Amino acid sequence: MKRLKAGRFLLGALVLGLAASALANETDALVAKLSLPPVSPTREVIVTLPQVQAARAGMALAQARSQQLAAGVHEWNLKLGAQQRKETAGPDYAESDLALERSIRWGGKAQTDRDLGDAGVAAGQSAYADVWHEAVRSLVVAWYGWQRERSTAAVLAQQAALAQDQLQVAARRVKAGDAPRMDQLMAQAEHDRAQAAEQLARAREQMQRQELQKRFPGLAVDSVPLVAATDAPPLPGQAQDWLQRIVGDNHEIELAEAELRQARLRSERARLDTRPDPLLGVRAARERSGQDNIVGVYVSIPLPGAYREGEQRATLALADAAEQRLAQTRQRVEAAAQRAVLQAINAVAVAQRQAAVQQAMAHVAQLAGKAYGLGEVTLTEALQARRAALDAALAAEVARWDAQEAVTRVLVDAHRLWAAEEGGH
Repeated sequence: MKRLKAGRFLLGALVLGLAASALANETDALVAKLSLPPVSPTREVIVTLPQVQAARAGMALAQARSQQLAAGVHEWNLKLGAQQRKETAGPDYAESDLALERSIRWGGKAQTDRDLGDAGVAAGQSAYADVWHEAVRSLVVAWYGWQRERSTAAVLAQQAALAQDQLQVAARRVKAGDAPRMDQLMAQAEHDRAQAAEQLARAREQMQRQELQKRFPGLAVDSVPLVAATDAPPLPGQAQDWLQRIVGDNHEIELAEAELRQARLRSERARLDTRPDPLLGVRAARERSGQDNIVGVYVSIPLPGAYREGEQRATLALADAAEQRLAQTRQRVEAAAQRAVLQAINAVAVAQRQAAVQQAMAHVAQLAGKAYGLGEVTLTEALQARRAALDAALAAEVARWDAQEAVTRVLVDAHRLWAAEEGGH
């Protein structure tokens, strides 16, 4: 029976391992289909960001605090004294005394301090990873914002070229006497409008590019070509797998857990501090010019008061608050993960539909342009078809980039793309 259970366990582990490996391979193939900057060079860009460097300094601070807690706040104290004894009916004597003393942590305080230091280091690492993650999210938003403007400018450039063709057709028909002069004026106005829209889009694209380069110095902004409007790769695997991956390995939750552990350890430390640390000392004295030599030890114990009890109650309240923040963080992360995964799935579906609409409207506009050239439709009808095709093309481009951004966001949240270094190294 035990062998059967062991065999089932091994089989289940093997199946899970194969599924995870297959998902990882599919994810790597997905990353290759996304219009992203080069992965490795971009990691070097993220490392140098000010907020990431500040978070790295925070880790160093946490490590230093941990060393402080391990050493303790108590230090050796050396006391030296000298005095002159004068007797009314006798000689004067030179006297001196020497004492060496130090408070001693007892009752488990030293171990609690070490645990508190370790918890601080863990919190520092989680905070660093969370800052890194947010930096990657910001990069993704800025990168795809630039891609949208870049793509929009390309579509409008194509429309300006088509408007130029339309103007030539209208001018030819007017010259041949097949169309009124108004058609050429309308075609000219449409051409000018298309050129103005393209110029405005180019300006927005340039501003977006400059902002991207300013916020992320060194980022490769010219190495990724624009791809076809139908490219909107879906997420591999099941939605539940991605949800579990995002929630199961989440820096916000890890940071909240570390902060809760810190709060509980501080509460425990405050409880231990209701029993003050004793001060132990060794004393040596030389009196009456060396006629009397004294060696002794002494103990000093502070008497606890209301302050220590109040501190304990305060730390207990802080621990309760940290526990509630952890629960709130879990709820927020789970809701955000579900929203991100569903948004990626829906965005891909919308992009596919918008691509189909774009193809249909482009075909209609092409037929309308040919029909106008043959005198079968009016210029107004041809221009309406062209504008409808432009709207469909712009909507398709926006939907495609929305889908790519949504899919990339899931990969980032699942730590499958530009994950933070382990321990900040």
